[in-house]
Amino acid sequence: MRPTQMPNNPSEESNSQNNLSTIEVIPVIGLPKIKPGDNLAELILQTMNKNKQNLRIGDVLVIAHTVVSIAEGAIIQSADIVVSPKAEKIALANERKPQKIQTAINEAQDIIREEPVLITRTRHGLITDMSGVDESNAPVGYYVLLPENPDHSADMICRALSEIMGFEIPVIIADTQGRPWRKGAVNLAIGLAGISPFTVNAGLKDLYGHELRSSLVCIADELAAAAELIMGQADEGIPAAIIRGLDLQHEEGSATQIIRSENENLFN
Repeated sequence: MRPTQMPNNPSEESNSQNNLSTIEVIPVIGLPKIKPGDNLAELILQTMNKNKQNLRIGDVLVIAHTVVSIAEGAIIQSADIVVSPKAEKIALANERKPQKIQTAINEAQDIIREEPVLITRTRHGLITDMSGVDESNAPVGYYVLLPENPDHSADMICRALSEIMGFEIPVIIADTQGRPWRKGAVNLAIGLAGISPFTVNAGLKDLYGHELRSSLVCIADELAAAAELIMGQADEGIPAAIIRGLDLQHEEGSATQIIRSENENLFN
């Protein structure tokens, strides 16, 4: 698979070279199947070396949460799940496996809706379907859970990569989730380290000279979604991608900053 190149301003070819930039999304192909206890940072670098790929200053690494979870042992065997009557009822109503429903209940802080889809708030504060419990890209007979602390996971990988490379490598851990007001799932950042999740456009001027008063862009989610174009969701076998061409400052940040607090929830 070839790297996908996405020009920022393809219509501005007449502008000076300084106004042109290209963002590349580069797949890390050939990563072995991850097992509990694996050192994910080392495996990614080893795979990149085999591919004759190098990390550069300014690169951002996006990693699918499933491989992070498996490496950390955040998986559960279906045969070990004790199904409650409540899970049986919800599973029957939603035409889902009772074991998966029970796992989602176990991983939930709150149950927001039971039908036609089980919607929960996880202990991470994420509101999502099935508590993020994943059966796709999971070992046979297992469910993959979300990492215990995705920001911490991203930080550990970021530190390991940065120490080896000698410069900062921001890391985003991504999960594919649905959206309440739009159809179709999109990759989102559930953990990050080394960058702020946001870019702020307030104070800048638009094309007509109007000053932007409030324009907060979630760059972390945009990068996660861009990476999914390469990583995919099925049998592509590409759980990591490099995003190159951005000019982001190294900052302390976390994906928890993205989640709205209860008093900021516009739909309560």
